[in-house]
Amino acid sequence: MKCILKKNVKLLILVGISLIICNLLNALHPFVMKEILDVNITIQEVLLRLFLIYFVIHIILVIAKNARNSIINKAMSKILSDLRERLFCHVLKWDMTTYQKYNSSEIYTRLTADIDNVSSLFLGTMQVVLNDVVYIITMVIFMFFADIQLAIIGSTAILLNAIVSYIFTHQVANCNKKILDKRDKENRQFSEMYHKNKLTFLFGLQKKNENQICQTLDEEMVYRRRWILSESFIYPLAITIQALAIYLILVYVFHINMAISLGSIYLVINYIQNCRAPLNEIFTELEAIQSSSMSLKRINKLLKEQGKEEIEKGEPEEDLKGDIEFENVCMQYGENKVLKNISFIIKEGNKVTIAGKTGVGKTTIANILMRLYPIQSGRILIGGKNIQKIRIQDIRKNISYISQTPYILNDTLKNNIILGDKTITEEQIRKVASEIGFEKVLDKFPRGLEETIEKNKLSYGQLQMIAFLRAILHKANIYIFDEPTSNIDLKTEDRIQKLIDKITKESTVIIIAHRKSTIENSDKIIYLKDGEVDKIVNR
Repeated sequence: MKCILKKNVKLLILVGISLIICNLLNALHPFVMKEILDVNITIQEVLLRLFLIYFVIHIILVIAKNARNSIINKAMSKILSDLRERLFCHVLKWDMTTYQKYNSSEIYTRLTADIDNVSSLFLGTMQVVLNDVVYIITMVIFMFFADIQLAIIGSTAILLNAIVSYIFTHQVANCNKKILDKRDKENRQFSEMYHKNKLTFLFGLQKKNENQICQTLDEEMVYRRRWILSESFIYPLAITIQALAIYLILVYVFHINMAISLGSIYLVINYIQNCRAPLNEIFTELEAIQSSSMSLKRINKLLKEQGKEEIEKGEPEEDLKGDIEFENVCMQYGENKVLKNISFIIKEGNKVTIAGKTGVGKTTIANILMRLYPIQSGRILIGGKNIQKIRIQDIRKNISYISQTPYILNDTLKNNIILGDKTITEEQIRKVASEIGFEKVLDKFPRGLEETIEKNKLSYGQLQMIAFLRAILHKANIYIFDEPTSNIDLKTEDRIQKLIDKITKESTVIIIAHRKSTIENSDKIIYLKDGEVDKIVNR
């Protein structure tokens, strides 16, 4: 966040200057009125000149406020745009190990709700608070210019008003928070009772549920009474403090120092009355600042993550192929050891199946081969070259992968298949679709390949076929299929098996599977057990 503020330091300085000018002009209004009251009424030329100044100040103030709002909105929008862009780009560059520290909803919340909170902080809350603080400081300075003794009384009144506003506004905010907590609790209880109404009737829980809800409602009512009491005290106390301050000023003027001008009296009283609204705004916005600062802390936590994936670092290798060799490879997620001294060789052009029960490390082998996760020890070689020394982007260009869970974008069918590769033509797509029996599904879409698809409107089998089609069209030296025929009928599975056999003639194929038909049709089967190679069967 510091670097973003530093980048926009000129705009922030401009914001500060605009705030000072506007509040200076705002506070100058009563000061000019003071001079008007103090001028000898017979000196018409001076009086007219002061009225003209008062009028000009008013016009300039209107223009300055519009300019100030424009400058602030521009500055804060720029800062938020930079923050959103930096956060989003930063998260996209993480490695998979860093992603594992957070769940998807947590990252999504940071990118949306927390950014919105910071947005309200910069575009609303901070603007109000800074403006009010500068305004109050300007009023106090002008009071001391008018008369020091009256200024001491006025400043004391403002300080007392600030203390009262802080105490009761803080109390109101706490009550509000407690009320919202109780409301959430009520919603949870109502929801649970509604969804479990059969259980309530079968076991006669009506009275228990009624008592439970009534107790929560009573607890909420306690905080509501406190809220009403605290809220009702703010205005009367502020008015009382103002009245006492005005009374002290009048006592001082009429009994102690009768030489004080009428204009000075008016000025100080005017400032005392005008300070109440800004003070209330400041302390009301403090709670919003706390909430927004928490969001800012969470955003900064993401920005401080250093797990960046250096996809362009390493030796270039445009055409990566050859035998794949695992030499005593160990890998773990945190403290959990997944692979323990794995060693095997996959010959170039072979179709190899990695089999085993769920959780033995089959998908992990695919992940570390594509360098999605680092290994703790050992080596992985492709064509005799250590992949840890090769550029990550080159490794992934040479590997085509289809996962257990098909990843579908809310985009056209064509864009979901080509994924930005404009060299893939519609004819190629339809040819491969025909080979795997997917052309009938394509024909069902009214706009064909230009149809915008949504994941929740397609069957799992159709999603998997799209992902399979995508993997085949992105030609590679190595293909990895993670459960390629799950949720697909036997007829389509047979077509896919034939297509995989065809791919194997030009590329190396690694299949992670459970189905017996897939396993039996492989050149080699590597069985895993408890993160180790249990046995290797050559066919």
